[in-house]
Amino acid sequence: MQVQRNWLPVLLTALSCLCQPLRAEIGQYRIETLASGLHFPWSVAVMPDGSYLLTERSGQLRKVTQGQVPLPVGNVPKVFFQGQGGLMDVVLHPDYKDNGWLYLTYAHGDETANHLRLLRARLVDHMLVDQQILFTAQPAKATPVHYGGRLAFLPDNSLVITSGDGFDYREQAQNPASHLGKLIRLMDDGSLPDDNPQLENGAAGLYSLGHRNPQGIAWDPVSEQLYINEHGPKGGMRSI
Repeated sequence: MQVQRNWLPVLLTALSCLCQPLRAEIGQYRIETLASGLHFPWSVAVMPDGSYLLTERSGQLRKVTQGQVPLPVGNVPKVFFQGQGGLMDVVLHPDYKDNGWLYLTYAHGDETANHLRLLRARLVDHMLVDQQILFTAQPAKATPVHYGGRLAFLPDNSLVITSGDGFDYREQAQNPASHLGKLIRLMDDGSLPDDNPQLENGAAGLYSLGHRNPQGIAWDPVSEQLYINEHGPKGGMRSI
């Protein structure tokens, strides 16, 4: 699982190329165009059969097989597609072969009130079924930017979600009662882990606070650390 996620930036670069088919060797990586004509591709998940689940920020989820880009998967929830908002991350449950759960993050709402949302569902006959909304960031905000929206599973099958500060709401990153500018940790069914940090008046699922717009997250099984990367003038990577 973790090895596959480390390849995703390379896969995403290849998928988003709109030029002629490309093959290139860069160090230990081979870059090859897998599909073209995509609309704001945002995230890729490697399926057990070697195909790829791909999100397009404009709201489409596609299963790409051998360079073929099929019609979008059906029953994908409506997204708020504006600014940086839309359909964002897609990850598979670590036990996907057994339970079939996949997880999506997306912007939900409208210009005056929108949220980062987490949903899980199963893919059956090119349709999303058994949909469950597991998390909606609170409070609502009126900006279409700084959603965060990345996902990473930990070894205990809990799931960490990055939530951005909404830009104009940056002070809320230090407010433990708000989900803005936080890392949120849930169990795979959306329930709250017993060992999350406990802060007075803390928002449900609060795991870490003081973040801007974290859109890189990965669990390193060697160091047993969770790493995130944030957009910002000072940049940098943190371990949690």
